[in-house]
Amino acid sequence: MFLYNSIKMYKLLFDSDALIKAAKAGFLESAASAFKIHITNDVYNETVEQGKKRIYEDADKIENLVQNKKIFLIKSAKYAKKPKPKQSFGRGETSVFQAYKKGYLIVTDDLSFASYLNDVSIKNMSCAHVLIALAKKGRISKEKACYHLEKLSFFIRKEIYELAKKGIKGE
Repeated sequence: MFLYNSIKMYKLLFDSDALIKAAKAGFLESAASAFKIHITNDVYNETVEQGKKRIYEDADKIENLVQNKKIFLIKSAKYAKKPKPKQSFGRGETSVFQAYKKGYLIVTDDLSFASYLNDVSIKNMSCAHVLIALAKKGRISKEKACYHLEKLSFFIRKEIYELAKKGIKGE
């Protein structure tokens, strides 16, 4: 419960996987209105530049949110020289690790990355947790959160789905 009560004081730093899932499930815009969302240049390149080449709809949604300053872009010059994780991850996850600083909360659905972040004491949460926070904070209705969770269910593990469903309903 602490996480949902304190999420507003953090800047959410999304990796590519979580950003795409939130866009596909349809709640990224609500999250961007409720929280300060940041992405790195590398995450932008993965989700927008590469996504547009493959004609993914979510690429246009993400680009629009960045252009309208609903999602803030962290330039690579701000993090590129910072230490990389001691474990190998994709470009987006690596850049998110490098860009992390006090006051940020990393949003990732990559289990090995989340596990690594826990090992090095970096606060993180899943995309489903953002959805729960939106419902608990009254930014979207429980019904709408359940609708988005159903759309998200195609991309997350069943146990996460079940826990998120209970979290949204307040069980």
